[in-house]
Formats: sequence, C-alpha cells, structure tokens
Amino acid sequence: MSLPCYRPLLLRPYSEPSIRRANIEADSVSTEELGNMSPANEREQRDDAGLPFGRIVSSIASLLLGFALLVMGNGLLGTLVALRMVHANFPSSTIGFVQAAYYTGFMLGAWHGSALIARVGHHRAFAAFAALAACSALGYAVSAQPFIWMTLRFMTGVSLVGIFAVMESWLNGVAPNAFRGRIFSMYLITTYLCVGAGQFLIGIASPNGFELFSLVAGLFALSLVPASLARVSVADDDTRSAPAGPLESPPKTKLNALPTLWRDAPLALWGCFASGLLNSTFYALYPVYMRGAGYSVEEVSHFMGVALIAALLPQWPVAYLSDRLDRKRVICAIASTLMLASTALFVFHGAALVQPIAYLHVSLIFTIYGVSVAHANDGIASRQRVAASAGLLLTFALGGSIGPIAASFVMSCAGPAGIYLFSMIVTAALVAFAWRSLRARRGAALQ
Repeated sequence: MSLPCYRPLLLRPYSEPSIRRANIEADSVSTEELGNMSPANEREQRDDAGLPFGRIVSSIASLLLGFALLVMGNGLLGTLVALRMVHANFPSSTIGFVQAAYYTGFMLGAWHGSALIARVGHHRAFAAFAALAACSALGYAVSAQPFIWMTLRFMTGVSLVGIFAVMESWLNGVAPNAFRGRIFSMYLITTYLCVGAGQFLIGIASPNGFELFSLVAGLFALSLVPASLARVSVADDDTRSAPAGPLESPPKTKLNALPTLWRDAPLALWGCFASGLLNSTFYALYPVYMRGAGYSVEEVSHFMGVALIAALLPQWPVAYLSDRLDRKRVICAIASTLMLASTALFVFHGAALVQPIAYLHVSLIFTIYGVSVAHANDGIASRQRVAASAGLLLTFALGGSIGPIAASFVMSCAGPAGIYLFSMIVTAALVAFAWRSLRARRGAALQ
C-alpha cells in the first residue's frame, strides 16, 4: 500500500491550510517508510539537509523589505512622540508612562497575537497588524491629551509585537540550526538599520506638525506590498506532527509556554527580559534626556540614528560566533563587555572617550535578543515556534514595560548618569545567570 506524498514545502504557491492539504502529487511512499519518519528524525534531516543559505535568503527577501519599511516608520514614530511630548511640556513622569504604554501593548500582543497567527496564517496576520499600526499613527491628529497618546502607543505596541511574532516564527521556521544565528542577524540588521534610518527622517518636516505622523502611516501601509508578495511561509506550511505540550497550543495561553522555555532554555528567557529592560530604556529615555541636557532636535536625531546604525556592526560577527560556539558563552561574553562599558560610562561620563564607549554600549545592547532567541529555538520543533516566539516576546515586553520606569527611578537617585548605573545592574545580573547556566551544564556533563 502506498500513500500520496506532499510536494516540497517551498515550491507550493499558496499558504492557506485548505489549499496546502489538497495540493499533492502522484509520488508515493510506503506506509512502512512513513512509519519510520519520526518527528525528531524528520527535524534532524531538515536541519542537516536544508536549503542552501543563499536560497533561504532569496526566499525571505521581499518579507524583509516589507518589514524594513515598517520598522523605519516605527523608529521615526518613537522619537517623534518623545520630542512632541517634550515640546508640549509633558512632565517627565507622564512621558515615562506614555512610552511604557507601548511595551504594555507589546505584552498584550505577545499574549494574544499568536492565536491570530495560528488561525489566519502569517501573511494575513502581518497585513492586519500593519493596518492597525497605520491607523494608530494617524490618531495623533485627534488630540494631544496624554491619555489619548497613551492609548495610541498601546495600540502601536500591540501591532508591532504581532509583526515581530510573525517575522520571528516565520524566519525560525525557514532556518535550520546551522544557519539560524545568521538568518536572525539579518532580521536584526534590517531592524536596526531601518530604525536608525528612521531617525534621520525627523529633519524632513517640523516635529511639531502632523506631516511626520502622516509619513509614518504611509510607511506602515507601504510595508504591506512586499510582505504580501513574500513566498509561502514554511512555518505556516509545516504539516509534521509535533510532541504535545504547552508550546503547541498558542491560542489558549502564553503562560503555559513560559515554564517549558524556562525548563529547556532559562538563559534565553533572562536574556530576552534583560534585552527588554535595556532596549526600552534607550528608546524611551535617551531623547528626553538629551533634550533636557540642551541638545537640539537635530543633534538628538543624529545621535539616535548613528547609535542605531552602529548597532549593525556587531550583529553579523556575533551571530557567526553564536553559530560556531556555545550560545551561552556568547551571551556571557556580551553581558560582561556591556557591564564593563556601563561601569566606565557611569564613572567617567564627562570624559572625552564617552561617545565611542556609548556607541559600543548601544551596539552591544541590541545583540542580546538575537542570540537569546536563537538559543531558545535550537531545540524547538517548527510547529511550536509561533508560541515560543510569543513567549519570548512576552518576556521581552515585560522587561520593556519595567525598564523606563525603573531606569527613571535610578536616574532620579543617581542623576542623569544613573541610566548607565541601571545598565550596569542589569548586565551584571545577566553575567551571573549565564555563568550559573554554564556551570550547571558542566556539572551535568561530569555526572
């Protein structure tokens, strides 16, 4: 007896589940051969005999282009909102809460967004989230009341975390373990290059008008064109059976995924949490701090743009090392370097070497998340990756919600340089956890 065999995943022209299941060829495989194909063996075969790196990159190029347009608009929007609030003389505490609302929305979106992805697929979910983000950007014309802006930042957070969950589960479904770090570094390079480029768009018009908000909405809407033309998602297309467990049922709850991630990759969870703390502090407090220190809008725009583009430089080398070395050691090395840089910036914040060290500090902050996600996904089956990505993003968003509030409290106690003291505390904790994780694995190997 023989059974029909599905066509190769990447050659199927549609991603809708009903079409995928009906689109079969006349090739066949025996039931005995089919019985020998366990999910674990199939996953190993896929990792070892996956597509060449260049073929994988070409299959995701249009997806990355759409994502690039969207994050360029989001980069412009984040700094634009901060500058508008400073211009409107919002109190510092109000600015902090408005900016933290973005990460609160990020948390809610990470909690529920994967249910939408699982129900409608990656293409449609991307379109829905991008449309919601565009509408949110246009909402700033309605009112300048803090509560309205807090609501709009919340909606933007929900939209963007949905986009990130789509991207990360999609890319992790495409990439075998041998290429995962480098594929993910391309995603992060796209992110930071375009977020940095978005900062320079502030000079196109006055941040006190509505023109820049219209530009943001236009970029969000334009991102739908290349993303809609992207090739079929391997994550959508995966028909393999996977072991039952919390990660396989994302529509129910994301809290079920966290204990599984904590058991299998605890360092990845803490890395994502620390990354959320540091990233949100940079985005939310640096523009406000620089304006308070007397820097002009152009100088703030220049620093934010150059700092975010500088974050590109270590992405590929770090990703390459993480594919060749133990990712736990790479996380430990990044956190140790950040701890030393934060200490230097806190102690010598008025010295001439502050700016180069600050650029190094910012660029390394943005490497933690990618290595942590790659570490978590090394042992996860494809059908589990949507929920795993949502769990990791939920952890990142939790850190993002706490970061601006906690860092502003440290700065109120230690002065403006307290932002580096906060970074030193977070990275020291990450070093300690990474070292503990390495020692635990070494002890298990000796037993």
